[in-house]
Amino acid sequence: MSDRKARIDAIESLKRMIRSWLDETFSDMPESEKIERANNMDISLVEELKEESIKHIYELNSVVRCSLIEMQFIKKELLNALVAMDELMGSNEINMRIAAMTPAIILLIAIRKVFRVIFYAVFKFGSSKEEIHASFRKIILDIERLLLMRDDPPPPPEPLSWSSAGRTTLTGAAPDDILNNVTSRQTLSAADLGMLLLHIHECRNILWVSRRRFQNDVLRNVSEDLAELAGERGPVSVRQQLQILCRMNRTYKFMKVENSSMISGVVM
Repeated sequence: MSDRKARIDAIESLKRMIRSWLDETFSDMPESEKIERANNMDISLVEELKEESIKHIYELNSVVRCSLIEMQFIKKELLNALVAMDELMGSNEINMRIAAMTPAIILLIAIRKVFRVIFYAVFKFGSSKEEIHASFRKIILDIERLLLMRDDPPPPPEPLSWSSAGRTTLTGAAPDDILNNVTSRQTLSAADLGMLLLHIHECRNILWVSRRRFQNDVLRNVSEDLAELAGERGPVSVRQQLQILCRMNRTYKFMKVENSSMISGVVM
């Protein structure tokens, strides 16, 4: 909007006009004060002299000269205002561009959401995020059922033995059998451990295939929990495995069922 070179020329011209006017009107003024007033474009003396000269008609030339200096000062101020407006518009240019791009961004987001609905709901190609989370929760539920049934089960009944009189009597269990029974109640058997590892493999497969449906930190933390659940970080008991599942259900948002409609969808 403004011509910056014209502004600089107007400022230099005003300084020269004030300096020459001071040299002719206030010849006895110190040179340093003249230079300072000219550089500061101080027209206070011009205003005072114009106010005195306008009272006398024979000092018309002085009035005209003071008016011209004032006009040059006003021109300089107008050019300064234009430059300030240019700087303000330049600083707000990025905001104006963002404001102009906002409707297009909103439109793209809306198109993306509509496309996703069509992609998953109409064509049934692939699974939605809710379906993937429901599948993961179902596997975790199977793991929890397995661990609950193996968590501190009751000991087997004592074997029956036939006495010499032909009557059945109960015999006490051997100490080694009792120790083996306590150990089996704390950890999974080979068959149960194999079933647990199959479930964990299914969970890991879901995380790998549908990794875009999970956040990066959630993927990392769930992978660590599954490794602990499988005993890859060290031996774990059934009670510790149940505590790991409880922590997962409490920590991750996708493990929680938010409404009844989602529950019915999982059951179906």
